[in-house]
This record gives sequence, C-alpha cells and structure tokens, in this order.
Amino acid sequence: MVDATITTATEREAIEMREVRYAPYRWLVVTILLIAVTTAFFDRINVAVLFANADFKQAIGVGNNPALLGLLMTGFVFAYGLSAFALSIISDLFGPRRTLSFIALALAVVMAFMGGAMSYATMFGGRVLLGLIEGPQFGAANVAVKQWFPPNQRGLATALWGIGAPLGSMIGFPLIIALVASFGWRASFYLLAGLNGLIVLPIVWFMLRNHNAAPQSAPAAKTMPIKEAIPLLLGNARFWLLAVYDCGAMIYLWGFNSWLPTYLQVARHFDIKHSGLFSSLPFLIMIGGYFLGGWLGDRFRAKALICLCGLMAAGFLILAATMVEDATQAALLLALSAGAWGMTVPTLFAMGTEIVPKEVTAMGFGLYAGAANIVGAAAPLVIGIVIGSAGNYAGGLMVIVIACVALSLTMIPLLRRH
Repeated sequence: MVDATITTATEREAIEMREVRYAPYRWLVVTILLIAVTTAFFDRINVAVLFANADFKQAIGVGNNPALLGLLMTGFVFAYGLSAFALSIISDLFGPRRTLSFIALALAVVMAFMGGAMSYATMFGGRVLLGLIEGPQFGAANVAVKQWFPPNQRGLATALWGIGAPLGSMIGFPLIIALVASFGWRASFYLLAGLNGLIVLPIVWFMLRNHNAAPQSAPAAKTMPIKEAIPLLLGNARFWLLAVYDCGAMIYLWGFNSWLPTYLQVARHFDIKHSGLFSSLPFLIMIGGYFLGGWLGDRFRAKALICLCGLMAAGFLILAATMVEDATQAALLLALSAGAWGMTVPTLFAMGTEIVPKEVTAMGFGLYAGAANIVGAAAPLVIGIVIGSAGNYAGGLMVIVIACVALSLTMIPLLRRH
C-alpha cells in the first residue's frame, strides 16, 4: 500500500504510521456517507408514495392523470442526470464535507417548500430542484473515499456506502407510507426536511473531515486532455454497448421506484400495512442481489452473462407478476425481479473498469451513467401515459419489461470476452 516512489525508510515509516492512525476514522467516513445517501433516497422516492393519495392529487390539482404524476419523477431524474454529469466537479473544488453539507441543507429547504405546495407547477419545480441538488452527491462520496482510503480498500468502501441506494428505498417506502397515513402528506415533507436539516446536516458538518493526503499504493494516472479523450470513447464500441445496456437498467430502476407502491395499492389492492411491507421487500432482496452478482462475477468471470441474464430475468419476472391472479404471488415476483436486477449492478461496474480506458475512467463513467439516467428519466412519464391510455397498470409495466428484455441483448457481443 506504500507508494513505490518513496525511497527512504523514514518516508515509508511515516506513511505506515499515518495509515494506522487514519484507519478507524475511514470507516466512520463510510458510515457518514451511507447515512447521507440513504436519507437522500427518502426525498427521491417520497412522491411515488403519493401517486395513490387523493388528498395530494387534489391539493396540487393533478386529478387522476397518471402522466402528470409520472412527470414528477421524470423531472427529478432528468435534472439529476444532468446535474450528476455537469456539477460533480464541485466536490473537487469545495471538498466532500462542504458539498454534502450544502446538499443536506438545500434538501431541507426544498422539502419544506414542497410541503406547502398548492399547485402542480410548484411541486414539479421542487422535484427538479431536488434533482439538481442531489446530482453531485455520489461524486462527493467518491471523492471522500478517494481521500481517505488506499486503492486496495476503495472497492469495499464504495460498496458499503453504495448500498444506501436500495437501503433508502427499502426503509423509505414503508416509512413514508406510515408518515402519510399517520400525519398526512404535507407533514411527511416537513418531517423529511427536519431529518435533513436537524440530523444529516450536523452529522456531515461536524463529523466528516476533508483529507487531501490519503496514502497511495501507486502513482496517480495521468489525465488525458478532453480533445483526445472524447474520440477514444466514441470509437470504443464496447463502451457504447455498456451505455445502451445501462439505459435499460435505469428504465427499470426509475420506473420500478416510481410506480411500485401505487401498483400494489391500486392494482393489487394491498392495505397500508402490506403495501409498506411489499414495497420494502424488493429492495432487501436487491441488496442480496448486489452481493450475489459481485461474487458470481468474480468467481466465474462471466460478467456479461450475469448482466444479460439478470436484466432479462428482471423483465420477465415483472411480466409474470402482471399475469398471476394472486396479489401476494405478484408482490413476491416483483421482489425477485428486483433481486435479479441487483445482480447486474456490481458486474456492470466491474465491466466498466475493464472496458473504459484508464486514462478516461472518470469521464467514461460519467458519460454512460449520465446518459443512462437521462434516458431512464423518461420511464415514469411513459409508464404514466400508457397507464392513462390503456386503463390498467399491467400495460404500463410492459414498458419496463420490453426495455429490460430488449436492451439486455446488448451484452451478447461481450459474452466471449467477459
């Protein structure tokens, strides 16, 4: 773990002592990042719980228009994708502590603002602001990991805070359902605002420290000029296969997150208690899928096959859920679908590290992840339009099924090598 360019015993000893001194605090950093990411997901998904809430729809004047409801999630995801691509550099400029503190403060203000919304335009504007605010969060988390962890520990550290995404949905859906049922939809916004401002903000501001001298095990890679990097990526066919595949994965993620609670309550007629349970279960199994997919990818070196089968299975399991008559069976099939999708996440990331040239790693990941999120942003709106025109939720979910099955096939050219 010691830089090979360090030549004196004194320098090596100083580096080793510093690593020992910083080791306990590194894992506190991961815990802080996990808290920030998990709670931010509450704000991302809270409006999805309200798609079936009559008081909410009446208050903002949206009526029973599924397309307008889906647009609330689409507006967020589109803004999030643009922000993640364009604004993540602020973490390099201001450090993860200031960036994540500002995000927590801004989320508190915007969530409180949305709690008082009296029109659809106000609610939509708030959702777009949330997307712009949250976009740099993952970039800030990656900067913090890079600052505090040597390269041989960054994979584990990233995986530990990265599960905040499914964990946020797993905890967030039943939590928000319970808050809305007990206190009303406006109070749920105010309580989430308090969570950001009174809990997350102090934790990040007072406990997270910037550190610009993390030990390195190898010299830093040279940065390639943009005018050279872009042609290198544009001419890489395997890179674009990853990007197209990730579009299918993001269509699943944002479509599933947006319409799952409403599907369970309206189409499958679950009560508050059971809709909370079955909205949470898919994300618990998704976390298991993360670890299973990562293990299988490393064990059998068949990452493309795992990605292909995982995304295709996720689509077919949703199709099966729409076809069975028993509501509980449908909910369990949806949970298994999320688990299959979860298997694709670490394997796709690992493939990216092999396919994207090391000189343009950050740009490559930013390009294909940003593009995929922007494409995935359309899923909630398109599903809402189909639900409104077809008159049933099964038709809307077919958008996810078709995207998963069709775009999973982009892995076929990569099967031989990965």
